[in-house]
Amino acid sequence: MARHIYVHNPFCARKCPYCDFYSVTDISCTEAFYKAAVKEVQLLASVIDETTGTNPLTDIDNRDTVYFGGGTPSVPDSRFITDLLKAIKEAFNIASDAEITIEVNPSSVTSEKLTEYFQAGFNRISLGVQSLDDEVLKTLGRLHDSKGALDAIDMIREAGFTNISADLITGVPGETPEGIKRDIKAFRDHGVKHISTYSLMLEEGTAFYDSYNKTIEEYISPELEREMYHGTRAFLNESGYETYEISNSAMPGYKSIHNSSYWNSCEYFAIGAGAHGYLGDLRYGHRDDVRAYIEEMNTITSDVYKAFLEGNESITKSLYVEERLSLEDKMREVAFLRLRTTEGILLDEFKKVFGAEFEDVFAQAVKSNIEKGLLERKERTLRLTRSGLDIANIVIEDFL
Repeated sequence: MARHIYVHNPFCARKCPYCDFYSVTDISCTEAFYKAAVKEVQLLASVIDETTGTNPLTDIDNRDTVYFGGGTPSVPDSRFITDLLKAIKEAFNIASDAEITIEVNPSSVTSEKLTEYFQAGFNRISLGVQSLDDEVLKTLGRLHDSKGALDAIDMIREAGFTNISADLITGVPGETPEGIKRDIKAFRDHGVKHISTYSLMLEEGTAFYDSYNKTIEEYISPELEREMYHGTRAFLNESGYETYEISNSAMPGYKSIHNSSYWNSCEYFAIGAGAHGYLGDLRYGHRDDVRAYIEEMNTITSDVYKAFLEGNESITKSLYVEERLSLEDKMREVAFLRLRTTEGILLDEFKKVFGAEFEDVFAQAVKSNIEKGLLERKERTLRLTRSGLDIANIVIEDFL
């Protein structure tokens, strides 16, 4: 059965003003952190059993996945990254055909690092570009320019990677629909197989929230933001990228297996400060504190780690329980996650897993949103319409 493992690498060269993911710029404890992460890998592997990692819904591809996110995993010395991947592959007996991804930034990745990643077993790169417009990049506080981003893509290909993903942020002050299309064309011409497009979100606690929360519509109206979203989606499809989730499009054969495991309600293990996991009925996390994580992993025993995974959260400093899911919670999560995808709710799969019809469990929400033109039924699926996509969060809220 497939294993899915997420590793949070919390180090960044600089905090981007729009980002609310956990990261730190103090790299003095880098070596101690990665030693602690190796320890957690070994602890986790020692306490799980062979049934852990099962998937309540059908996997799109029953392959193991490992995903190094962040933060910026390309900031630390590559030996820390490759040593941790080696420990994961050995501890979990990761299959040779696994999808193994690492996020990198143009400003911190080098040809030497890429070669070492490739030799260690990484076979997919997710590049944090965000834009190929130099003025937009300045607004976003990025450390690279457009030339540096394109040079990084070329370096990635030269290192041997063919499965390359790039990120784009839309709705940034100063951005235009035409500029986004130019970015997509440049990505395609440089061999990028997967593009993740995210609408700019003003998250509380970020510098962007303080700067733009009350004035963002002076730069990007809601109408222009929606024009960007639908125009981007249409142009991606015209350019050979199939949109398979609200924010993700890929050329045939290049969907993200790891990210799809989330939308299919798969279980996944979490490694590192700031990482979040899902096992059985337990959604759990690691506190956003690198030093607490290091201290915890240097002292925790396998018995304590196992007890935590069984729901005893009072015995740890860094790990914590986010929630314990009931059967009804899991049904609601299927709606929340699968409605993000272009396939939508797989009605036969839902009935097989839960023994009930989705349209019976959520009768009122389904009926109401179909009548409003926000949901559509296609044979044995339910999915968002174009209008539904515009207010996806509101539609999904009806199922929660």
